[in-house]
Amino acid sequence: MRIVRTKRGLRLLENDVILSELLAEPGPTHCLFDVLAACVAALAPGPRFALLGFAGGGVVAPLRAMGFPHPIEAVDLDPSGEALFRGLSGAWAGDVRVERMDAVDWLARGGAPFDAILEDLSVPGRETTVKPKASFLGLPALVKARLSADGIAVTNVLPEPGGSWDALVEPVALPHARATVVELDEYENRVVIGGSGLPETPDLARRVRRALDAIGSVQARRISFKSRH
Repeated sequence: MRIVRTKRGLRLLENDVILSELLAEPGPTHCLFDVLAACVAALAPGPRFALLGFAGGGVVAPLRAMGFPHPIEAVDLDPSGEALFRGLSGAWAGDVRVERMDAVDWLARGGAPFDAILEDLSVPGRETTVKPKASFLGLPALVKARLSADGIAVTNVLPEPGGSWDALVEPVALPHARATVVELDEYENRVVIGGSGLPETPDLARRVRRALDAIGSVQARRISFKSRH
């Protein structure tokens, strides 16, 4: 992991992929993390939120700026990003709990259902940073099983050399009664939103863009939405 200082905080990179954008105060990152945060802030039906793959907590600054006050329960195998996060953002971040554990094991141990689960896991690949295999195998069904009745799952899907977007998105969307895919003008990533109680895609898009506009994020007009099923 490489750490780069920015005017507003720190950037964590791996294979030139941004793992986290850490800010010294709540506000927009003007990148992918705003979109991930907006999906949670705009669509979660309740306060219980889980983050799989904390890294440096890139979603926390936009999430808090959007007025999401609830505890964040997170998991990550690498504690180094959390230490940087605590030093830079700990004073204003609110209740953020991070466990050092495998995300699948963490979810599988059970407990009260979550209203939103954000899956932002990644691992180093041969050429670039990719999703772990579990993100396309057992994890999507496990995420669905750990959601409340109207809970939502938000997954940051990374491109993979030789992999088609259909092959990467489908296993993530499949467990859910409804799914919408967010495409970003500036990033290859896709964001998959799944859930039984998702609003129709035009309404969903309005809610997410409204959350982005509320913090002045440039991403509000740099994303598009497509219904998956």
